[in-house]
Amino acid sequence: MNFFAAGISHASGNYGFTQENYLQEGAERIQSLGSESVFVYLTPSFRTTYPDKSSPMWPAQNPSQLSDLAATAPYAKVFSMPFKTIVLTTYTFANADNVAGFATRGNAQAEEDEFYNLASYLFRTYANSGKTFVLKNWEGDWIGLQNYDTTKSISSSMVNDMITWLSARQRGVTRARQDAGNPSGVNVFNAVEVNRVLDYAQNRLTRVVNAVVPKVGADMVTYSSYDSTLQGTDPNSMQAAMTQALNTINQFAPDPLGLGKKRILISEFGLYENQRPNEAIWRTKTLLSTAQSAGLSGAFMWEVFDNECHEANGQPAPVDSAVGSPTRPTDSECRGLWAVRPDGTISPVVGVLKGYFGGAN
Repeated sequence: MNFFAAGISHASGNYGFTQENYLQEGAERIQSLGSESVFVYLTPSFRTTYPDKSSPMWPAQNPSQLSDLAATAPYAKVFSMPFKTIVLTTYTFANADNVAGFATRGNAQAEEDEFYNLASYLFRTYANSGKTFVLKNWEGDWIGLQNYDTTKSISSSMVNDMITWLSARQRGVTRARQDAGNPSGVNVFNAVEVNRVLDYAQNRLTRVVNAVVPKVGADMVTYSSYDSTLQGTDPNSMQAAMTQALNTINQFAPDPLGLGKKRILISEFGLYENQRPNEAIWRTKTLLSTAQSAGLSGAFMWEVFDNECHEANGQPAPVDSAVGSPTRPTDSECRGLWAVRPDGTISPVVGVLKGYFGGAN
């Protein structure tokens, strides 16, 4: 991991442009924009996150575990594309995202085994490909808080549940790496994702970064960065908030593989182009330059097709509304979390991203 991977995510967007399987369509669009990195979801909800369209690509029956899902045609197609870094929000078929009470349910072994089998499959299938896979949870602090009340600390019981859950995932990946002989031609890393770092840094509230991350000892920490990257009113004040958050992560994150600052990756930043029309460019420039200068492994924009659009009646738009569909949102009916707008035009933010594609140092 000697490069900086700027990339784009794809999950549950509200519009599309082709009749391809939606996972493939989004990944192909991200590649066509020039990105060598992609972030998608690998979960039991794959059919609704990435619908089939003109021809069935998903198997008739659901896979029983993640390694089987990773081997299905749509994922195999995406993983074989020339992406160097592939970030995966990953939930098992055994437990999905049912974290509350995990420590007492006795399901840790099933979680560990499913991550072991997935990581083993990736090590074996993509040996000597030079690819890096990062397996992670969704925003850990929202999981821990459960009700999005940022004035509260994460409860001690949820801290314990999250440590048990995330440690099982890490054990699975660590075992798979060891059994694969610690190969150098492909990387599979497990990550813990944090998203409310400044709540701890500024207010000393119990958060994943200080209460969970040190106990799990994950290969990496991913950071869904809205709490710092939407702070400030100019590049300097935004950079100060980002730097405080990144320093806090670095303070608490173990480094079992000796990755240094490369063990930290910004997995999400979003710009709400319709709501903050004068900020998208300077925030993107500040974020990418700050992340790269800090020595992180990468930063991923949320996302290729906006997933926070609504229909004319105010209802949330469905996933992947087709061209010409009455449910398809217009540009003005979206928040602006996009690289490609519903009308097909490209956000100017992509021009900034292009300067960081290709693993530039």
